[in-house]
Amino acid sequence: MIFPGKRRRQPLALKYRDKLLVLTNNNGFTMVESLFVLMIFISMAALFPLIYGTVYRMEEQLAPERRTEWELFILQLRKELYMSHSLNITDEQITFIQEGEVVSIEKYKEGIRRRVGGRGHEIILQEVSSVQFYPCGSSLCTRAVFKNGEKERAHLHLFAGEAI
Repeated sequence: MIFPGKRRRQPLALKYRDKLLVLTNNNGFTMVESLFVLMIFISMAALFPLIYGTVYRMEEQLAPERRTEWELFILQLRKELYMSHSLNITDEQITFIQEGEVVSIEKYKEGIRRRVGGRGHEIILQEVSSVQFYPCGSSLCTRAVFKNGEKERAHLHLFAGEAI
């Protein structure tokens, strides 16, 4: 039964390759629906940089602090070289005299260790697959390859009291 003032919706029927397609809603998008979709799109576009930044910071925090560890190693090595004399460089070892003691920094298993007087075992850099110390001019160059494949290099200037 149709009440007065109410219109009966007529389904839109299309003929496509001898098949009858019936579309029940032929109104299309209204202006309000279009604005609503646009508002959702703009909200998501505005949140994208925030989400990306959060993911990037979390990835940085979860990643091993290899770069920081390397920089600390280089700072310690620079300090050791500054306070020492009689520097002797081999491929995987540096030996020098500091305060009357022979100090060596060498590759040991999966790290680099520091020993004083042939005793001790102080790990100063971890998860190193290979390290190389070599003179380059009046400087000391250091190259390390870590277990995860990262490569680091450093160029340390030697001071007047040091000899290669």
